[in-house]
Amino acid sequence: MNARFKAFRWTIVLTILVTLCMIGIGLVSLQSQLDELSSNKRSGPTWIANQMEFELLRFTQSLARFTSETTPTTAENVRFRFDILWSRHAVAEDGQAGRPAAADSEAATVIAALGQELVRQEPLVVSLRDGDYQTAATLFQAFAQYLDPAHEYTLAAKDEQAVADLTARTDLLFMSQLMVYLSLAMGVASLLLAVLFFVESRFHEKMSSENADLLEKAKIAYKAKSQFISTISHELRTPVTSIKGTLGLMRGGLLGEMGPKMRRMVDIAHDNSDRLAALINDILDFEKSEAGELAYTFLPIDLADVVREAVEANRGFEARQGVRLRLDASEDAIPIKGDSFRLVQLVSNLLSNAMKFSHKGHEVFVTVRRVGHMGRIEVQDHGVGIPDAFKDAVFDRFTQADGSNTRKVGGTGLGMSISKAITERHRGRIWFQSEVNVGTTFVVELPLLDIEPPALELVQDEPLLASA
Repeated sequence: MNARFKAFRWTIVLTILVTLCMIGIGLVSLQSQLDELSSNKRSGPTWIANQMEFELLRFTQSLARFTSETTPTTAENVRFRFDILWSRHAVAEDGQAGRPAAADSEAATVIAALGQELVRQEPLVVSLRDGDYQTAATLFQAFAQYLDPAHEYTLAAKDEQAVADLTARTDLLFMSQLMVYLSLAMGVASLLLAVLFFVESRFHEKMSSENADLLEKAKIAYKAKSQFISTISHELRTPVTSIKGTLGLMRGGLLGEMGPKMRRMVDIAHDNSDRLAALINDILDFEKSEAGELAYTFLPIDLADVVREAVEANRGFEARQGVRLRLDASEDAIPIKGDSFRLVQLVSNLLSNAMKFSHKGHEVFVTVRRVGHMGRIEVQDHGVGIPDAFKDAVFDRFTQADGSNTRKVGGTGLGMSISKAITERHRGRIWFQSEVNVGTTFVVELPLLDIEPPALELVQDEPLLASA
């Protein structure tokens, strides 16, 4: 439905745009035709023919006044009027577009006849002197005969112009009607678009309201889920701790000697109880972190001491995995402000992760040192590596590179997410470098005590592959 709305809306928008373009083109065409009509009135074929007739009349009038005693004129004025008549004849002969007006009519023959007469009588006009009444009379008789033909030619030109004006006015009327229809179409399209936008806005408001309700329900469900997981985890922790303690007593021989088979079964149960306790702790920590309830106590501490403590805490896991931990810690203090317990948890997550994905007999290298204004922890393994397709999800919750039901390495997939949260809480950053079947190096950087790191500054000697 939404896709249809969008298609219909864009159809209307395109219709309006096309209509606007057509209206624009029509207005330009109308203006051009109006300009042409106006130009024809000032300098068109009819105007040219009329001017030639008018100048012929004025020339013959000047010849008549030349011989008149009441309103006499001079020979010079006669010659002046003759020159003007010749120029008007030349314009009429050429026409406005290289063709005389009413060229197809019989009346147009006056143009050629008058031109020949102008050539024949030019010597008499040039030789005309004041008082030469005989020459003036001769000239008057020669040109007076063209007055009626010139008038007929003017009428023919006007008739031709009238036909052209009628055609132009018909076109103007058609264009005007077309503009009206296009304007009405654009108005209707605009109205439809407004209605469509109104309907779509109401649809989006409804969808937004429904989404808000769904979001609220999802928040309530998520909160209920979190409370359920937290409650279950707390309820599981007590019996798991009791089971683990009992199994520990049995392994220690306090409940009597056990045969080899019994000891093996107890060892397996004890190891699995450790794993179960770790899983419960991870889930509880994650839920507290998500709810912002994970407690931190920030005190001045030595980052090197934190790493040493974490390495020692994982020596037992080192033996079980068949992987050796090697620590390279700076002898100089690396003072930071942080929560020692949470940082040990962070480093333990990195160490546990590195050992789980390492091959038996290999080593995991741990280094802690200063790098500029930061304290840096590096945990490097030579294990299976992280596939490219999984690199963007390393710090997501409940994820592992091998997420299948047959995966060889256990865990909740929360370790890296918790480590990322702890790092961010300490105003630090965490990233990694990895190559499949070569190994992985996780890097954590934390600001030194009383030193604020510059915003978005990256260490140039190590590329950032995945940032927090």
